[in-house]
Amino acid sequence: MFEICFETGLNEEKNSNDIEFMETLLDRIEKGGIAAPAPIEQRWTASSSSFMSPANGCVGGLHSWIGIIMYLPSENLLQRNAITNAFKTEYCKIMRNVGKDFNATSHWAKLEMPENIEERDELRKLMREKYPVDLFNQARNTFDPKGILSNPIIQAAFDSN
Repeated sequence: MFEICFETGLNEEKNSNDIEFMETLLDRIEKGGIAAPAPIEQRWTASSSSFMSPANGCVGGLHSWIGIIMYLPSENLLQRNAITNAFKTEYCKIMRNVGKDFNATSHWAKLEMPENIEERDELRKLMREKYPVDLFNQARNTFDPKGILSNPIIQAAFDSN
């Protein structure tokens, strides 16, 4: 499962980002020949006051969440690995690329481990663009100075070294 979130106006004045996103995503899935299972999840929430929420925004704001999934029906390990690889390298990539035009962000607590330095650096850049990383790291250092509640994915996304 991979899920992103983006702003789609206000409760009283919605924009069409949510529909435009889905039309673009579906077009790219078809053009890419992705065997995308249905349904593609789409839901809406109010803005959150939490700085670390992908739906952080003003009072009365509206956000759309889009979730994609790829099922692993086979017990064959090679086939399951091929499906997982296609999901990460093709399907998720399409959604990330479409999401850039909508300032979409995945939830930082649902990230996948970057596979190389370039992916890690891109992830860190995206996290800094969306979240108050320095403030988050200050809280981490204050309340968890030994990193007991951390893990390699959090370190990859938020550490500065």
